[in-house]
Amino acid sequence: MKSDLYVEAGKRIRLIREKKQYTREYVALKADISSKFLYEIEHGLKGFSADNLYKISRVRHMQSSSE
Repeated sequence: MKSDLYVEAGKRIRLIREKKQYTREYVALKADISSKFLYEIEHGLKGFSADNLYKISRVRHMQSSSE
């Protein structure tokens, strides 16, 4: 398990994705990452770069802060 920062960020990414009713596959495709990697991010199993966080957040204007 990665640091609490990655775990909390992953939870937030998943919460926003589900709120917007986006599939994991859709977000992964648009962010140019694998759906497996996005799963691992959302469950705090893998860390990620700022570049990957930026690509995920750009998918249809997903926000990383409260909406």
